[in-house]
Amino acid sequence: MMTPADEPRTETEELDASTAIEVEQETSRALGKETRQVLFAVLMVAAFMALAHFTPLKAWITNVQIWKEMVREFGWGAHAVFMAACAGTVMLGVPRLPLCAAAGLIFGFGQGLVLSLVASTLGSYGAFVLSRHGFRRAAESRAEKWPWLKKLLKKPSVIRVFWVRQLMVPGLVLNVLLGMTPVKHTRFLLGTLLGYLPLNVAFSLVGSGLGKGSLATTLTQLLGAMAVINIAAWLVYRMMKKQKQG
Repeated sequence: MMTPADEPRTETEELDASTAIEVEQETSRALGKETRQVLFAVLMVAAFMALAHFTPLKAWITNVQIWKEMVREFGWGAHAVFMAACAGTVMLGVPRLPLCAAAGLIFGFGQGLVLSLVASTLGSYGAFVLSRHGFRRAAESRAEKWPWLKKLLKKPSVIRVFWVRQLMVPGLVLNVLLGMTPVKHTRFLLGTLLGYLPLNVAFSLVGSGLGKGSLATTLTQLLGAMAVINIAAWLVYRMMKKQKQG
């Protein structure tokens, strides 16, 4: 394994034509799937909250507010427990998005976003560090399904780490693959943090909207979630086109 001193000075490496086409196809497929996931979550929450506001289910909203108040009474202890649990489960390969929604529901959008973003980044970093110490065989075999991914990550920059975080590849596989590259720890952390941000924002908004006492506030947050994921998709398409032209 290469040491940080051996890392290549080149920021990125151009992809060959066939790999570039495959990466473009996978990126388009992944962004479409992510958009559908967020749209499905938005529609489900909007339908449930509309029912809750105009039927006896409204008592559920009151109960959620009481429950959130109980969590707040625990203070930073509740935050620490959630972060530790979230980081541990993400490190083991559990999908982070339900945890983002749960954080938004329990702690509200702002705190939920910060907690889920930091915890999921730390959990991924834990898997990354373990992979550099040899704990990678199972995930490495799964990575054979995406041969183009190894080429994309041959010399990973912050931008490429951000890019691959938008693809529908299991987070554990990405963490292990990145651990097998000469990427610096700081690049991994920054690229992962930025790469996780769009969907963490979207699902924290969705989760937070699920517990709001105002239907208008819920709908505003759900529209915000859709806006975030569309802006993220546009940014990734820009990167993809720039890579193709380069």
